[in-house]
Amino acid sequence: MTSDVSAAAPGIAARFGLGRVRRVEPLAGAGRRNVAIETDAGSWVLRIGVAPETLGSDSHHLDSAVDVLRRERFFAAAIHETTRLAAPWPYEIDDSGELMRCPYAVMPKLPGVTPWWSEQRDWAAIGAALADAAAELHRQAWPAHGQWDPVTDDVAADDTSAADRYRALADDLTGRLARIEEPLDDESRQWIDEQLASMSGAAHPEPARLVHGDLVIGNVCLSERADRWAVTGVFDLENARIGDPEEDVVGRLWWSCYGDRPEAAARFASTYGRHHVFTPRLPGYLVVRMLGNWEFGRRNQFPWYGNARTFAEWAKPLHTAVIRMIDGVRS
Repeated sequence: MTSDVSAAAPGIAARFGLGRVRRVEPLAGAGRRNVAIETDAGSWVLRIGVAPETLGSDSHHLDSAVDVLRRERFFAAAIHETTRLAAPWPYEIDDSGELMRCPYAVMPKLPGVTPWWSEQRDWAAIGAALADAAAELHRQAWPAHGQWDPVTDDVAADDTSAADRYRALADDLTGRLARIEEPLDDESRQWIDEQLASMSGAAHPEPARLVHGDLVIGNVCLSERADRWAVTGVFDLENARIGDPEEDVVGRLWWSCYGDRPEAAARFASTYGRHHVFTPRLPGYLVVRMLGNWEFGRRNQFPWYGNARTFAEWAKPLHTAVIRMIDGVRS
């Protein structure tokens, strides 16, 4: 994809008034969908709608790619307009096919760095910064829970309960694992059911909040000033929706534990807990989010799970660590 962008970059820069192109280079992560474009006027990111290997030539694939970008644009605008967080804005989309075959978006490159767990940082301070950013993201109330609707380019209200929605997600992921010949074992199934059962008696959360959907360390930019970390931007909004903020919290917590940075998770939980009372829904959200990672990783044969042979063997220790942190905040 980088060679395609390099060839198209001068035309793209001219179309969107970005200045004269100096350098084009791929960015890590995001399924090889992001490319940095440096010009004499600033730094920009070009993002295509889907991973290059999944983009077909038929109109259905192209329409889907456009809708992924339109969803991101909607939520980038919402974050820009209703919070103090920086988001990729303005977010310009080109689906004409004139400069690149696939639909793409162009946006300013957010300032700061995206650290990784292997780096030596003050991870407790980063955990606090991430919690402050999450609280700001979730501060604004929305009228109803729902998903972005491509027909109206707005949020369509959905009164499906959290318990029913996450049960359906778990069933879908279980079916996908069976289709790739990685079916869940009985112990894992039973454990998932136990965690989801805790959601059935919990009331539907109100008011609704903007949920990023993948609020992990790789989707934020941070900066450090005077020994204090702050989030300088959030990006990768293709999974955003209007829902329960705890859906975002669980992703941040388990990823910190998975990255062997429990101090980041503990500080996140205690800091975010000043703004939010954790509910019995959290174990169910947590197990399904981890199941989604397991399905994605097994489907792509990523070496993420050490010697774990089953989902429960890998996920239970992380799940237990997160719940203990939450229990500590509650007490």
